Amino acid sequence: MRGTSSTSFAEVLRRAEAAFAADGAAPETAAEELFSVADAIDSSNQLVRTLSDAGRPAAVKEAAVRSLFDGRVGPRTLELTLDVVQRRWSEQEDILDALELLGVSTLLDLALREGVLEQVEGELFEVSRLIDGSGELTAALDGARDEPGRRAALLRTLLDGRAHPLAIAIAARAVGRRSELKPARRVEDFARFAADRRRRAFAEVSSAIPLSEPQQARLSAVLAGIYGREVQLNLNVDPDVVGGLRIQVGDDLFDATVLARLSRARSTLVA
Repeated sequence: MRGTSSTSFAEVLRRAEAAFAADGAAPETAAEELFSVADAIDSSNQLVRTLSDAGRPAAVKEAAVRSLFDGRVGPRTLELTLDVVQRRWSEQEDILDALELLGVSTLLDLALREGVLEQVEGELFEVSRLIDGSGELTAALDGARDEPGRRAALLRTLLDGRAHPLAIAIAARAVGRRSELKPARRVEDFARFAADRRRRAFAEVSSAIPLSEPQQARLSAVLAGIYGREVQLNLNVDPDVVGGLRIQVGDDLFDATVLARLSRARSTLVA
């Protein structure tokens, strides 16, 4: 994604990660729902145009989404879908990519919690190379271009027992969506998305009361300035937190006062 779409997706992803971390939704279920929403929208060119049209009233988009998905997906998935369609996107396809990547992100979050994110990333790159290096497999996947479900099943069968289940699920999704991109490229794109996620820093944030979205944004900006890269916030509410806020990034543990001093010190050094 580029330009406006890149900005919109970054905002949606940040909110999605915080939301799923807060409500503890099952990642596999959330991913499947987001994939199904993307596929349902993709099945109608008119629907894609309607939901990606920046000039279309937000109320029209919301009504369309609710009529299609209310009661068919969980409240969190519905909320994220509404968030996606109400933002601006550079290309029509970007709205589908955003929904799909949100689904992939939930699976990568599970991989992170299980301590296998690096393994999943590496296996996705291996699957991409496997497809690229096998004329027979490439032909089989290309031959089932109009049968995405069959392509996904074929890859699942091939990888069963040879890769982590999360890597298999993500790779199967990569080849199981109708796309002009070659299957190997789609898997590689998801592997790069996993690599980007692994390079990000993660902060465990405990606060006496829930942080508002503006407070979360400011905290993310301060931490990004200190660590020189994006920092994902995993939020927890703990009334017993001394000082109202505690942040742990790796081995670093800060309270709000220490964090403020570090931020000011960094600004002084930069100046």
